[in-house]
Amino acid sequence: WIIENKLDKLSFARQKLGYCYFSAAATIYAPELSDARISWTKNGVLTTVVDDFFDVAGSMEELINLVQLLEKYVDDASIDFCSEEVEILFTAIRGTIREVGDMALAWQGRDVSSHINDIWVETVKSMLKEAEWSKNKWVPTMDEYLQNAGMSFALLPIVLPSVYLVGPKLSEEMVSSAEYKNLYEAMNTCGRLLNDWRGVQRESEQGTVNAVSVLMHEGGRTLDDAMEEVKRLIERETKQLLKLVLLEKENGIPNCCKQLFWNMTKACHLFYMNNDGYTNEEMVGVAKSILDEPIHLSP
Repeated sequence: WIIENKLDKLSFARQKLGYCYFSAAATIYAPELSDARISWTKNGVLTTVVDDFFDVAGSMEELINLVQLLEKYVDDASIDFCSEEVEILFTAIRGTIREVGDMALAWQGRDVSSHINDIWVETVKSMLKEAEWSKNKWVPTMDEYLQNAGMSFALLPIVLPSVYLVGPKLSEEMVSSAEYKNLYEAMNTCGRLLNDWRGVQRESEQGTVNAVSVLMHEGGRTLDDAMEEVKRLIERETKQLLKLVLLEKENGIPNCCKQLFWNMTKACHLFYMNNDGYTNEEMVGVAKSILDEPIHLSP
């Protein structure tokens, strides 16, 4: 799939297929949930590549071009690709939206492709805003940052399509409900803060705004104080998400769907437990041992 979509030709991109499938296989392990694992993994690979494009490789013209293309949900030849990289990314995203939409149709009995596309549009628009902040050397307030940065961390294109593929039928009312929004906002915030907490050095070198630098700029905090504040916020958001997942609500989001938000948060905690484990390669051995090595049972 990566080769067919030419994603291996993007030299700037981190190739994290093993990590993405590891997080899916370790948490969505029932045999009948293969569709959910495939969707989770492919969208995880795509969000990583797109994030790298917005952070380090794409020009502002290319970033705007990709956003405009995705905003055209119905195929429209009126917008040209301004580079081969944009064409590769757009083609891979649009093809995956269609593939996951077809899988979801069998589970849901309705077409959810437009919703999945909307998720991608909101994600790349938030990434574009961060790119504009960096270009203009603008430091937002913490509230402005978290409102945008949770979305730009790009967990929604991974989790929300998979929610359609674990069994229960979800109505449009459910996926537009306050409960659903609260679940993904808590997950987004927790994941973003974990990334910022452990990736502050890398992002500072790239000139990317993150929660630590925003707190230092906004409140005059030292690096250590800002790091402690981010750690406190992570603990708060993790507890809030767990509370939402465990809360049983009549006619609410089904438990197996809510579990996916918790699964992603657990995966983020694992990857960022000691450092920026998603970017570093030290977790490759862990993932490979789980996926590739046989289990030896004592007699």
